[in-house]
Amino acid sequence: FGFLFFQHHHDKNSNKLKHDLDIYVYIHPMKFDSKTLYIWVGGSCDYAHKERAGGGAYIAEIYDESLRPLSNDAHSSLSNKSRSSSREQSATIIGTYTTADFNTKEFQMIYRAMDHALAQFGSDSGSAFANRKIVFLSNVQYIQNYPKPENVEVRILPYHKFPQQKQVHDLASEAMQKLRNDKVQQ
Repeated sequence: FGFLFFQHHHDKNSNKLKHDLDIYVYIHPMKFDSKTLYIWVGGSCDYAHKERAGGGAYIAEIYDESLRPLSNDAHSSLSNKSRSSSREQSATIIGTYTTADFNTKEFQMIYRAMDHALAQFGSDSGSAFANRKIVFLSNVQYIQNYPKPENVEVRILPYHKFPQQKQVHDLASEAMQKLRNDKVQQ
């Protein structure tokens, strides 16, 4: 597993990324394990408003072909889709969640989404996925500070490499906008 934050030039012959200082960062493909629950987390915050609103979201996925029928549950507009990652592994969405609140920060909303994911899928949840390792995936560094129980990992990934990053950010933004619109209508 490797981290990639800047990309200026990709040398296809050596599978290396080169940036201005001639330092190379090796690309390691993300491999998804069928016994792991991957939870993409993201957030959004409208800092421009006096009464700041924030949103958080997750998309929970598995890469286990034997559980493919679970994708028939309608969680959101994302749900009935089986996706392929950039490495052509097929994913099934098993859950989505959004949250939003006023006078908060983006990271607090992401942490709230992570708390919800652990309540739904963690070892004490009683769910069908309770015995799986959970990996939270995001492009935001501060989720590394989240207090992780046993059997939970956090991985930081580049935003532009995985479409799930944009999708979870869009879910969080929509939740935040809905909160603001609901307040205006009151």
